[in-house]
Amino acid sequence: MAEDPVLEAAFDWLLQLQEAPDDPAIRAGWAAWRRSDPAHEAAWARVCATWRDLGEAGPLRGAPVQVGPAPVARDTGVVPPRRALRRRAMMAAAAVVVAMVAVASVRPGGFAGLGADAATGVAETRRVVLDDGSRVELDGRTAIRSRFDDGRREVTLIDGGAFFDVMPDPARPFIVRAGDVAVTVTGTTFDVAADGGRVVVEVASGTVRVAPARGRRVEQLAAGDRLAVDTASGAVTRGRLAPEDVGAWRDGRLFVSDATVAEVVAELRRHQPGWIVITDAALGARRVTGLYDLRDPQRALKAMMRPVGGEVRAFGPLLTLVTAGG
Repeated sequence: MAEDPVLEAAFDWLLQLQEAPDDPAIRAGWAAWRRSDPAHEAAWARVCATWRDLGEAGPLRGAPVQVGPAPVARDTGVVPPRRALRRRAMMAAAAVVVAMVAVASVRPGGFAGLGADAATGVAETRRVVLDDGSRVELDGRTAIRSRFDDGRREVTLIDGGAFFDVMPDPARPFIVRAGDVAVTVTGTTFDVAADGGRVVVEVASGTVRVAPARGRRVEQLAAGDRLAVDTASGAVTRGRLAPEDVGAWRDGRLFVSDATVAEVVAELRRHQPGWIVITDAALGARRVTGLYDLRDPQRALKAMMRPVGGEVRAFGPLLTLVTAGG
């Protein structure tokens, strides 16, 4: 959201009213501010609409405000630190609501324009049998399209995550494309996840060959290997996990080892309606290890935040903010 001092002031009034709904000076000042300029009233209406979209109750829970002379107050331009942090979080919430209208509550039909053959909605999984008999299990908010012709076996992971059980056919390699990353196998089981600028490949059995973009060398993976590719920089990170933990989301579990908070949140987003926003980049970069319940993303978020000092705040059913504690 672009900086808008009027809208920011409206959010500031909302914050003050939330913190002290019965303070007569705040209520009088708020009423005077609204009536002083039509743009103020319009900004206030926009703020209230956003708050309703987030599922929150209105900021005023008492008797109707009696509009009277506003108290004289000198604006020093200094916002107390905690209020400033909370206000920035609320501004982030407003920006996210706009984005959510288009992308956050994706249903299977929402991928039709991208040429998807199969797709899932929030917290939905689906099993698909491909033309060659290979099986694919789709995670939540996932879409794929396939192409089987002229000796080609190819699946494009448009978005989300999928677990593949590929029928062996040495004469026809099976290729999964996620962005600029290509995963090639002849017959094996493996998991691929694509979220924005990151592609992760994990192997449960057999071997796969991963060709990252930007001319990076081809990586060979075996059972228990994990490879993460940053599609912007081309950087590759390898790791290990127990083969039985590959695709654990199929059982409603998420096992992570030395993953960033942002990586875990990317997976949880597929299982919670609305959106989860990390408001602090440093918090998103912190690393965690744990086993989380995908059937209860809010509980999983809170469990993940405890050791890293973060806080989780839900704004109704549509938005959850993950913020640094303190």
